[in-house]
Amino acid sequence: MEIILFSFTRQASKLSLILYEYFSAKNTPCTSFTMEKYATVKELTPLTKPLKEQVSQCFQRNHVLIFISACGIAVRSIAPFLQEKTSDPCVLVIDEKGQFVISLLSGHMGGGNDFAKQAASVLHATAVISTATDINHCFSVDTFAKENNLALSDMTLAKKISADLLEHIPIGISGNIPKGSLPGGITLDNAETGFCISPFFHSKPFYHTLFLIPKQVVLGMGCKKNTTFSQLREFVDKHLEENYIFPESIAAIASIDLKKEEQGLWQLSSYYQVPFHTYDKDTLLEVAGNFTGSDFVQSITGVDNVCERSALAYAPQGKLLLSKVCCQGMTLAIALLPPKTLYFDDKGQDIP
Repeated sequence: MEIILFSFTRQASKLSLILYEYFSAKNTPCTSFTMEKYATVKELTPLTKPLKEQVSQCFQRNHVLIFISACGIAVRSIAPFLQEKTSDPCVLVIDEKGQFVISLLSGHMGGGNDFAKQAASVLHATAVISTATDINHCFSVDTFAKENNLALSDMTLAKKISADLLEHIPIGISGNIPKGSLPGGITLDNAETGFCISPFFHSKPFYHTLFLIPKQVVLGMGCKKNTTFSQLREFVDKHLEENYIFPESIAAIASIDLKKEEQGLWQLSSYYQVPFHTYDKDTLLEVAGNFTGSDFVQSITGVDNVCERSALAYAPQGKLLLSKVCCQGMTLAIALLPPKTLYFDDKGQDIP
């Protein structure tokens, strides 16, 4: 994540510098663009490109864009690059007197509301939050998902859940139930609409089921040299589908260190946006369990099984969900990490 600040007047550049120093002190990468004539210290970067061109280069999901300017400047600057709620970054707008900090875009998924509150605290300003669930002190399923690193299966359904809660329509919950007090409107009883915290899609506990998907799945993999990315992806996707596993639940890909330069595996990890870990044979041999051994694999790698052992090397407290499967020189095993303990925090309710 990086904080990108834009200011266009002398007064605004002073506020930008305050925020730059605050975020930098938290070891958050930060760039503060201002007009060239106001960039009088090294912390302020001259804005030498047209604003829209600079914004286009910074408009990424993991960035926070803060405009210290009129709302119109910010809106016209970001308008050509807007896509959807799940991919747009959060955008804040602050008036040049530092009176108000407006969470303009991606208040929940991008963390805009939280960043607005932080900036307002630093500037002794008022945070302006307009998302309905926040101003009504209502549980927000997308905020809960973001805070717990859970992927949402359906943004349209997430919006329906928020709308139903605002209308006091009960919303069900199933799967990995968080500890603590149930937020208002959330029920363990039967409901037409609800959310399920699970890496699996094999059953829908509600007529309208939103899945909140935890990163619990580890892919242990082996392959012959120069196996292509497309072959590996097709192989993995097939077995995810057959085992009712959401691709969003993948936490990591693991293999033996002989494969640490295998481009297909690196591309696969990039495609799923997860880390690729490799282990030496001694580490893999120390992994306890009953594995599907192969004399051929043993003769090449010094280990009787790569995929199952590497999956459990990454997930030593987990369990094998899928034992070794093979296809055209590729092997795959799937391990399941223990579920993370989740907590409800309903902004004021006590958590036991």
